[in-house]
Amino acid sequence: MPKKQSYDITEVTEIFSIRETLILQCIEHKWIEPVDPKAKKLDQEDISRLNFIQDLQEGMGVNDEAVPIILHLVDQIHYLRLKIEEEETKQD
Repeated sequence: MPKKQSYDITEVTEIFSIRETLILQCIEHKWIEPVDPKAKKLDQEDISRLNFIQDLQEGMGVNDEAVPIILHLVDQIHYLRLKIEEEETKQD
């Protein structure tokens, strides 16, 4: 299996236009968990989640208290989708 691409915070801010303060806030609140916590390396999943959080806060005006609730609900939806797909695969 190929190794996932990972980026340090500086690369994420430059390549993906995500503010460093947002990245650090998300790590502090454990809204994202870096693929390499010591080096604070982020993978594509982390970056997608950061983009989503940025959209929630800046585009929709969601406050810090609501972010983890929304993330939890989205995670539940993804989990349920995966389970449904697994069940459909078993039935085939």
